Amino acid sequence: MSRHRAPRPGHVVLAQRIARMLTGTIMMGLGIAMLLLARFGLLPLDVLHVAVAARTGWTIGGAIIAVQALLLMCHVPLRIKPGLGTVVASVIPAVTCDVLIDILPPAEGTAPRLLLLAAGGTCFAIGTATYLGAGLGTLPRDGLMLAVHQRRGFSPATIRITADITCLLLGAVIIGPVPAVRTGVLGVGSVLLALLLGPAIARLRSARPASRPHSGPLTISPKEATS
Repeated sequence: MSRHRAPRPGHVVLAQRIARMLTGTIMMGLGIAMLLLARFGLLPLDVLHVAVAARTGWTIGGAIIAVQALLLMCHVPLRIKPGLGTVVASVIPAVTCDVLIDILPPAEGTAPRLLLLAAGGTCFAIGTATYLGAGLGTLPRDGLMLAVHQRRGFSPATIRITADITCLLLGAVIIGPVPAVRTGVLGVGSVLLALLLGPAIARLRSARPASRPHSGPLTISPKEATS
């Protein structure tokens, strides 16, 4: 009779972490899709993603992958070693968003759109906390933020605010401020998301201990990732 070896504890833990990473990134893509359909405003980086999509004719997912790939390229001169999750988070949310945008019906009326705004923001926060909790790598932008923090000494909050303002202004210039507001890319939701998502992700992460990351990739602490 053949004997089946029981999976090693380390393999089980790694499989659980990969499952958390995939679940988190899929939820992030769902959150982005719902926020797009809500048309009350997007997060600053997604404003830039939409601007790139509008200028190039790509899908929003294609624009996300292109921008994230550019951010990943910036890791090279800074000698940042990305984790598996860094690469996965550059692709899975983008693909998920593209698929769901074609499936989910458009929201009409203020009440359904507000529900989508709340649901999208909640889903994105939970997904980000779940993904970061896997400890397999940070988001490409967060890796760059941590590198700037470590090399230049600027506070993570200052770096994040500067990055958000830059992405928002660049996206608004590319799209045009009036069309951006009219199409729901910029709006009150942008302000609410910018103010609430960071603390929400930090609280979700502190409520559940993160998995221990590999020693190689540069990681970012919960406060640094969300402050």
